[in-house]
Amino acid sequence: MSESSVLSKFSAPAIIRPRAARLLAAAALAVTTATAGAGASAEPVLPAPLDPDVFTGILKAYKNCRAKYAEMDARVDAAGVRDGSYYRVPGFPYFRTDRYAASYKDEVKGLDDTAGWMRRMREFDQEAREFEYRNLGMSEQEIGTWRYDLLACGGGLASLEMFEDDNLAFLRRQVVPGSEYRPKAPPLTEQQRKAVATHDADVRKRFSGALPTSPADTTLTLWTATPVEDLRLIEAGYGKAVPDELGVPALIESQWRAFAERHAPALWIETAGVRDQPGAPVVRDGAFTVDPAQPRLHYYITFTRLGGQTLTQLNYFIWFAGREGNSGALDSLIWRVTLDTNAQPLIYESVNASGRDHLWFAAQPLKRRPARSKADDNGPLFPQAEPITGSVALRLSAGSHALTRVVPLATASAAGTAGNAYQLRHYEEVFTLPAGDGKTRSLYDVSGVIPGIRDDEQARLAGDRVVAPGALHVLGRVPTAVAGSRHFDDADRLEQLLTVPPVKHAALR
Repeated sequence: MSESSVLSKFSAPAIIRPRAARLLAAAALAVTTATAGAGASAEPVLPAPLDPDVFTGILKAYKNCRAKYAEMDARVDAAGVRDGSYYRVPGFPYFRTDRYAASYKDEVKGLDDTAGWMRRMREFDQEAREFEYRNLGMSEQEIGTWRYDLLACGGGLASLEMFEDDNLAFLRRQVVPGSEYRPKAPPLTEQQRKAVATHDADVRKRFSGALPTSPADTTLTLWTATPVEDLRLIEAGYGKAVPDELGVPALIESQWRAFAERHAPALWIETAGVRDQPGAPVVRDGAFTVDPAQPRLHYYITFTRLGGQTLTQLNYFIWFAGREGNSGALDSLIWRVTLDTNAQPLIYESVNASGRDHLWFAAQPLKRRPARSKADDNGPLFPQAEPITGSVALRLSAGSHALTRVVPLATASAAGTAGNAYQLRHYEEVFTLPAGDGKTRSLYDVSGVIPGIRDDEQARLAGDRVVAPGALHVLGRVPTAVAGSRHFDDADRLEQLLTVPPVKHAALR
């Protein structure tokens, strides 16, 4: 059975001509998906463009939809406010994707799974467009009009165009996100290999021996998240939440926020000055920096795959007003908690937003897969051998903000260091930062990097193998391998790394 023939569940009685039945089927699918979520520049065209005669009767409203997308995308591109967080799927202005959604491209079959997969990519597009509308300076009324039009258009076009088998096959080919590495990047030179080996040895040394003492000219400061949500919301049903077609559990916003609060890291920082205080990204005099007077971490929920199961990942973004070794007044460290199917921490990760120092920490006993033998693929770095359980604190060095140890929160609290609180906020906040005169601006440019900021150390290690050496990237574009080619959001990374028996969701206690 062809994929499009699955739509026969919507078919009209046999008395209706086959072409009319197809249009009615497509219209029915459009109605069921139009409310679930919603540019066209020099992109590939669809291999099977729709016959203009399709847009008659109840489908007439969709006739100018591609022109509407082209109009809005032209405005966005002319203003330079294209959102760089998701990947635009070439040929489909109503689809944007991430690596997790793209990983299902050859797996979704049948009407329900395929529609759910496409719906998620339309939701990504609508989310990105919200940032673009704001950064264009559009009025609330204009935003509302465009939001409604493209929401309906996305659902209608996805239903009509994806009815063609050729178009759906074309989508599967186009949906793979682009790479942050240059095509045919040369292998590492012997000098580069030695530099990477020396760097990794230095990282392991940071984590060896006794807990480091704080330098004499610094103060150890402990930062913890200000509580907002009732954490009992967590008990209300992660194990009972109904997953969507891609395995994502259906939780309300306050439940996700409660998870983010429960697992938010404490920051145990050697503080020598304001550059060692966590803050909020801001625009000052046209450039990006961090305001330490607004201590905050941002969080964002993503998903990954392991053992046939969908796992939730809590991503936290720590911001500083520059660091030793950076060009520009901003530094960004990402901390990630991957939860198992019982909503307990499975593994932790940290990485600088430049891709430097991608480190792994076990949160429970793990069975590792044998290391791969590929010569140009530096393997995962686990600098601490023993699993870390319970709430954790991240020990960060002054100046460099290098992570030197991950310890139980009780260890940091017992040290009697000064305590401070930070606010936990949505990551989406940084995509529409106030830029003066009532305008807003995304922290990231159209390529997904923070303009004017460069991690010089990572630039030396990565060389010209990556497109933007040393740049600080948006979450979905962080290149983590110096040798080889990997990204922080690769959906198959845990599958490559761990062997974990798949387990079903269990109610929390």
